[in-house]
Amino acid sequence: MALHQRKRMRLEAFDYSSPGCYFVTILTHNRSKLFWDYDKLNDSGHIVEEDILSLSEHFKDVKIDNFIVMPDHIHLMITIGCDALDDSDEVLLKELLCENTHSKLNVIVGSLKSGITRKIHKLKPEINVWHKSYYDHIIKNQKDYNETWDYIDANPIRWKIKYGMVERE
Repeated sequence: MALHQRKRMRLEAFDYSSPGCYFVTILTHNRSKLFWDYDKLNDSGHIVEEDILSLSEHFKDVKIDNFIVMPDHIHLMITIGCDALDDSDEVLLKELLCENTHSKLNVIVGSLKSGITRKIHKLKPEINVWHKSYYDHIIKNQKDYNETWDYIDANPIRWKIKYGMVERE
């Protein structure tokens, strides 16, 4: 009997230290609702928010363009090694800085997850914070960037509607 093949989470031939923008989703362990109390950030959620906001202090070539902390996951738009998007709908990557080595996405995400875990464990040492891996999407152009931005911004209201926290009009 053949062994089950695990789905690859990353593109095999892609260099995840390439300058560009990435949409990252990180889930909590077993989708536990760790970061909100009812409809707002709790202490753990504030830890997550603070660590996301300080990422560029640890990785000088990284900028967080947009993010949201949800009850059981976080979404981030992470730009590595470039300042801005091209205005065209062509490839997102600006002029590649070929001679520079940039931070790798997996190192950035791993560092973020471990820092948050250390701080949350000071409050609640018994919990598992994160799902094993993370999901990423390489943002390809301005249209993709704008749609991802809007998705992140709308995520809290979609959540609140889904779980009956707001009245539908």
